[in-house]
Amino acid sequence: MTESVFSREVLRRIGEGMTYGRMEAKTRELGGKEGTLASAWWNEVAIGEMPPPPEPKYIAGIAAVLELPERHVRQLICDQWYGVGLVGERNEYVRAVVDQGVENLVSWLRGRVASLRENRGQAATGAGHP
Repeated sequence: MTESVFSREVLRRIGEGMTYGRMEAKTRELGGKEGTLASAWWNEVAIGEMPPPPEPKYIAGIAAVLELPERHVRQLICDQWYGVGLVGERNEYVRAVVDQGVENLVSWLRGRVASLRENRGQAATGAGHP
């Protein structure tokens, strides 16, 4: 386990009054019998043991228990169980590249829109036609 980011979220919910039994029940509500994470699993996570990582079928139930978006739950699982951080310093380079790509795309689109408007204006006035 790298950081205990997932465990911290479980402890946060416990601090807010959520019990292990309620966590189990919530995952059963959303995932049925096959999508239930037992209260013992939640307890192991909370005390810092290393139970098996949750399978994708549990994500919706976990998100409901932790009151977090499913994407954030996936990030927490990747970080805690697999040591693959999807947020933070390791991805600053990727984030910078994506941001630059988005900026370039926006700039290009603005240029295309301006060009189309100009062409449309010339066509409406008859300019540019012999």
